[in-house]
Amino acid sequence: MKKSVLIVFLSVWFTTTIEAQFVSQFSQYMFSKETYNPAALSQYDMITMNGIYKLQWVGIKNAPVDAAFHASLPWSFQHQNGNVGLALDNESMGLLTKQEAAVQVTYKFSYGKGTFSIGLNLGAVKVGFNGDSVHIPTGMFGNDYHKAASLDPLIPTTQVNGMAFNTGIGVFYFNPSFYVGASMLNLTKPTIRWSSTQSTYIGSMYYFMGGYNISTVNPLIKIKPSFFVKTNFINTQEDINLTVDYKNKFWGGMGYRWGDSFIVNGGVHLNNGLSVGYAFDLPTTALGSASFGSHELMVSYHFKLSLIKKHNKYKSVRIL
Repeated sequence: MKKSVLIVFLSVWFTTTIEAQFVSQFSQYMFSKETYNPAALSQYDMITMNGIYKLQWVGIKNAPVDAAFHASLPWSFQHQNGNVGLALDNESMGLLTKQEAAVQVTYKFSYGKGTFSIGLNLGAVKVGFNGDSVHIPTGMFGNDYHKAASLDPLIPTTQVNGMAFNTGIGVFYFNPSFYVGASMLNLTKPTIRWSSTQSTYIGSMYYFMGGYNISTVNPLIKIKPSFFVKTNFINTQEDINLTVDYKNKFWGGMGYRWGDSFIVNGGVHLNNGLSVGYAFDLPTTALGSASFGSHELMVSYHFKLSLIKKHNKYKSVRIL
């Protein structure tokens, strides 16, 4: 069964072409791997809820704002194991808006000294366009080759929305020392139709991620380098990050997104499975002169829920 599932995944992977991109960009990807790879849910052995909220390029009008939420729990049936979860995403970028909801399912099994998993996203995506806010400037002399939006049948002049089926697939491997994963989202390259002449589409994207836990002379300190690559093989973006973990409670680090920004992040694991993290992106491009950077907040909660009542037995009434 394990081999047949893997063959199906590879067949889909290499026979699918990609064209464009429409993706969320989170700097704390290492704490929300399931945003980009459904198979990454397999790393959780408890009920998990995770949310990230990002204000990008603060100071620029209509800059991207993104909020993502994930909830999942492990499953087991006849000695087979995995995870099932729900993924929600809400994003606005200029005149475009996107809402996405998907069920995430993984199947995992032991491999070597770690765990290998295959994951699937099944859901829908809704894309809107604020056509009533379109403004096309004229040239220096008040007239140039640009058409007014109302004269172009391909540009909506009202607020429009459309929905389409969407899916994604991924593989993930992890052990106590490292993790590595690969995935493909927007597998069906969904086309969003607003009218008979107006539409947009979401191109497929590939994601590659990995990380390592390095022990130091001080057993309380661990160094955790990681990388994240997003590509459609036309455009590629790479992130690297180096995080230092202290007592498995506090963390802080720095990162770099090639050709885009420097990143500073930090956080704390609080009591009862609650964690809070923050990241700041400082643009290295011309955006730095117009923006106050990007702010990102992450909150996650891990807990176990037992439906079996405990029955305590006492040998003597004296200890009741």
